[in-house]
Amino acid sequence: MTTKAPRRPLVGFYTTSPLIAHACRSAVRHNKNLGRRAVIRDLGRLATAPDVLAHTHDLEMVVLSHADGHNRVLTDARVKRVVSGAFHLLLTEPATHPDQIAQWMNTAGIRAENRLHVVEVEDLEAPQVSQLLGRVCSALGRDGGRDSIIDAYLAGDTLLVRGPEHRMLHVPVSSVPALRGRSPAVLRNFTIDPDGSFLDWPELDVHLGWKQFLQAVEPAELWRSQQRSAAFNERYGAAIHRVRESAGILQSKVDGLTERQVRRIEHGECRATTAALLALAKAHGLDANDYMETLSKAMK
Repeated sequence: MTTKAPRRPLVGFYTTSPLIAHACRSAVRHNKNLGRRAVIRDLGRLATAPDVLAHTHDLEMVVLSHADGHNRVLTDARVKRVVSGAFHLLLTEPATHPDQIAQWMNTAGIRAENRLHVVEVEDLEAPQVSQLLGRVCSALGRDGGRDSIIDAYLAGDTLLVRGPEHRMLHVPVSSVPALRGRSPAVLRNFTIDPDGSFLDWPELDVHLGWKQFLQAVEPAELWRSQQRSAAFNERYGAAIHRVRESAGILQSKVDGLTERQVRRIEHGECRATTAALLALAKAHGLDANDYMETLSKAMK
C-alpha cells in the first residue's frame, strides 16, 4: 500500500482579522479547488508559531485585509517578514470611506502598485470572493505562466488590469480596437472568466486576455512573454510525453483528444488547456490533482 504525498499549496493567504478569516473559510466552501491550491493562515498567530514562519518561502504570500477591520497585526515586528514580502489584497465594501483605505495604507506602509490591490466586494461571503482568490492562485502560483487575470476595472478612459507577477497594466481604451469608441456603460459591462483567462464583453461579443492587453501597452514585453510561454509549453509538453510513454498509453487512445492534438501538446506547439489535462488525467486513470502532481515531478 502506497501513501500519497500531500499536494503542496501554491499560495499562502494570511488573514489580518477574524472577519477576513471567516470570509476565507466561506470562499473555500464555495470553491473546493481553492482549498487544494492555497493554505489559509491567521497572521496574528504566526508570531507564536516560528516553525510556520520558516516555511513561508515555499509559498507565494498574499496578505488579506479589510479596510473596515482591525489591522494592528500589520505593525507587529514578529510578522514583518510576511507583511514586507507579501502581495496585499485589501477588500472594501461600497460604504467604505476613502479615509479608511488611507488609514490602512498608513498602518501597513504599503503604497507601491505592484504590492497592493484594492477591490470592492458587496458581500465578503459571496462567490465573488472565492472566484477572486482562485484567480489569485492562478496568476501568482507556480502555474502563473498561464497569464491569468486577477481583477480589472475601468477608470475613466483607461482599463486597469491586474495579472501575473503582481503587475497592473494601464490600458488606454483607445489602444484596443475592439473597445475603441464604445460608451462607458458598455465598457463597464464585462465579466472576468473564473480562471482569469479573459475579460468578456457580452454586448460586444469580445474576449480579451492578458496577452492582448500587454500587446496594447508593451509590444516588446509581449514578445518576451511569448518566448517564455513557448519555452514553458515545450517543457510541459515534454513532461506530458514522458508520463504518457511511461504509462504505455498511445496518443490515439486519449478520449476527448485527437492524436494530432496530443502530438501538438507534447511538442509544445500549443498550450495544454484545462480540458486537455482532464482528458489526459482520465486516460491515465488519475484524478486531475494526481495527474498534475505527476507532471510536476516529471518536469524536475
